Amino acid sequence: MTQMEKEMALARADVYRLLSMAFVYPGKEEMESLQELAADIEGSISLLPYDIKEEYLAFCDSIAKADIETLKPEYTELFLTRMFCPPTETVYGKNSFNTPNILGDIGGFYKAFGFTLSDKAACAHDNVAVELEFMSFLEIKIAYAMEQGMEENLDTCQTAKRKFLAEHIGRWTGLFGENLKVRSGEDYYKILGQLISKFIGAELEFNGIKVDIEGIEELVVESGPIECPQASGEAPEEANVPLH
Repeated sequence: MTQMEKEMALARADVYRLLSMAFVYPGKEEMESLQELAADIEGSISLLPYDIKEEYLAFCDSIAKADIETLKPEYTELFLTRMFCPPTETVYGKNSFNTPNILGDIGGFYKAFGFTLSDKAACAHDNVAVELEFMSFLEIKIAYAMEQGMEENLDTCQTAKRKFLAEHIGRWTGLFGENLKVRSGEDYYKILGQLISKFIGAELEFNGIKVDIEGIEELVVESGPIECPQASGEAPEEANVPLH
């Protein structure tokens, strides 16, 4: 494998990591870390043969301009209480009885590659931040296997990446991103929705994957708020800890 292929794997890992961090609760430290990472990966964005530079720059600008105290209640309504834009894969399926199988399959991917969540990070396995973090994790493994000439490990990781794209993250995040763009009132989340949709779409195209979207459906928005301890917009206890 060439040096360029390794660098591209690391570049993709950077973008997946950025997107994962963007979907955690927007505390002060989290937003500072996100802004720092966003500034650091411009080279990665330029290296990838994906047309996402405009969305990336717009997102960097939105981070710099974001009012954290305004983002907090927006995050809560979008993802926790009124659930205008649920951040979990299984919500987008028509057949709720299949949820245990989907979660079991996702968990199988994580277990096979030694990907574990912090004990304090009470996130579902199908949460968008977790799935994005797993993809970043896989890309780092791919880059390492390339560097070390570990052909069997490389093939295993690349096969898993394509399978996870085709069967999980690539199936629902396009609709999720479009929902986020339409349903959020904050530029930060609108632009984030555009960025994740375009990046995942570019990944699918680059890998020659056509996802089967049968069973993926548009959401029905609840007519009123759902009672929740975080209705005030305060961070849930697990929000400020690392996912992995």
